[in-house]
Formats: sequence, structure tokens, C-alpha cells
Amino acid sequence: MEHVEESLKDTLYRVEVIEKKLRTKLLTTDNRERLENELKEVKEVLRRNEKKLQNLRKENSKSFIVAMCLALMCFLVYGIYLMIFNNI
Repeated sequence: MEHVEESLKDTLYRVEVIEKKLRTKLLTTDNRERLENELKEVKEVLRRNEKKLQNLRKENSKSFIVAMCLALMCFLVYGIYLMIFNNI
């Protein structure tokens, strides 16, 4: 998950750099087209990485829910055990 977040930050930085370069009026037509194509590619990578990060977060929350359910089940089994075998 950290790897995807780092990749996302790098991609966002790259988008900012390309957009700044595109704002300058001193670019040739070829350079402008090359930068625009690169910007499209970088935005596509950004979209894919955001989707991966979203899926990883969803999987992380599922794992947390499973762990919490297991902990609750252990607590309940222990409570039932104490009620049955430890007559206070």
C-alpha cells in the first residue's frame, strides 16, 4: 500500500511539472504535443494507481473486519466457557 501511495505522489508531481511546462509559451509545436501526450499517459497511470490504492484500502478494511470478528468470537467463547465451567 505504501508503494502505491509513493507512486501516486510521484505521478502527481510529474503531472504538476508537465502542466507548468505546458503553460510556457516558448514551446515548439512538437515539444508541446510531446508534453501533452506524456501528460495523457501520466494521468492514465495516476488513474490506475488511484484505483489500485482504493482496492488495497478496501482489502485492508476487509482484513480488519475479519480480525475483529475473530477477536469477538474468542471473547464470546471464553465468556461462555467461564459461565459454564466456573460456577461462582
